Amino acid sequence: MKKKKLTYYILIVAMTLLIVITSYNITAYIYNYFKHIKEMKRIEEEFVTDSSSDYLEIDLNELFKQNTDTVAYLKIEGTNISYPVVQSNDNDYYLDHDFNKDKNDEGAIFLDYRNDLDNLSRNNIIYGHGRLDKTMFGSLDELLKEEWYQNNKPYIKVTTKKTKMIFEIFSVYTIYKEGYYLTTYFTSDMYFKKFLEELKTRSIIDFKSTVNVTDKILTLSTCQNNFGKRIVVHAKLIKKEDV
Repeated sequence: MKKKKLTYYILIVAMTLLIVITSYNITAYIYNYFKHIKEMKRIEEEFVTDSSSDYLEIDLNELFKQNTDTVAYLKIEGTNISYPVVQSNDNDYYLDHDFNKDKNDEGAIFLDYRNDLDNLSRNNIIYGHGRLDKTMFGSLDELLKEEWYQNNKPYIKVTTKKTKMIFEIFSVYTIYKEGYYLTTYFTSDMYFKKFLEELKTRSIIDFKSTVNVTDKILTLSTCQNNFGKRIVVHAKLIKKEDV
């Protein structure tokens, strides 16, 4: 009888601990979520202004003081995407760390460690989580709809400490996780040309635009769902100006 009572009390204590730990984790998640949203909104309101030149005007030096991993700021009109871009020495750290380097499942918008936006590669890749609440790259799915292009210019604005750039979208699609579109180094013009043709072929929208081997490409990649699908956007550099 005493053994049964002991087992009962152990179960009660275990259940209580489980409830406490679960409640703490949920509370911490909610706190981090709203803290992150508030911080990103503050940054946009305090530092970002769009000038009549169409470029994204922002004092990146101030953001660099907050996080020395800051390499750019990215904005897409007609979406919720307006974020600082950071870069680590791998493509893992910012999957679960936010702009302030706090542990956070929201992650951050980050540049592939192989790229340098002030010295563009042929393919420059920026990643972010596709949150269901449309934060981070969650509203990237708007670019899969033809009506979005009827109301917005197909431009992605990127500003670094040295340059202001505008990229024009030429391909959007969904695809299961793969490494092909994440290629950054091409052994020849012929290989890069084949790569660009493949990106255009994949697009679910016909942009009737041309791309060639002299173009610099910006690639945005995010998860579409929990089953391995990705939303991918490709754009070519059309305008650039020194800061």
